Amino acid sequence: MEEKNIYSRAIFIDNLTKQLVKICTSRQMLNNMLYDIPELSEKWKQSAPQYMADAVPEIAKYPMVAIGWAIYFGIGAAVYWDGAWDQVKDCPDLYKFIRDKRGFDYMDEYVTEDLVGINLKSTKQRDIDDANALTSCIQECAELALTMIRKQGIEPQSPEAFYMYAAVEKLMFELGLSMQMYRMGYRYEKVTLS
Repeated sequence: MEEKNIYSRAIFIDNLTKQLVKICTSRQMLNNMLYDIPELSEKWKQSAPQYMADAVPEIAKYPMVAIGWAIYFGIGAAVYWDGAWDQVKDCPDLYKFIRDKRGFDYMDEYVTEDLVGINLKSTKQRDIDDANALTSCIQECAELALTMIRKQGIEPQSPEAFYMYAAVEKLMFELGLSMQMYRMGYRYEKVTLS
């Protein structure tokens, strides 16, 4: 039975990934793919237990936050990887490092303002447009993930619900880091070796 659940989860994550990448690409936040950064994948593994401990209690009242904040964590991790990796590479829990700047409830603002550099209180049209584009994309992605999870009909608070949620959060982290890598100008390009 567990093997069937793992297979179903993998298919679900694959379908969700395709739809999320499509949304982000249509909003010019990605270029049809997710980025693979082994150092950041390792940071997710180290930080996932603490992230889950913070996010799971939020599911009942704030499911979009519980899902979407992993995107902000991914964005923050990408910023540190690009600009200050020496500062955080040995940090045992990068999520906690980022979260503790303003707390879980305000992690989105910390990442957006302090790490990405978008002034949320600005009256400049460019800042307003950047903030709206980023926020609305993250909201749409979290909403899609939540809708797709609910359509699975998994019993709430069951082990399978937890494993599904954990797989979605990992994907959201990867989506966030990919969005930020794309925003910073990183592009994967096909290379032909002769």
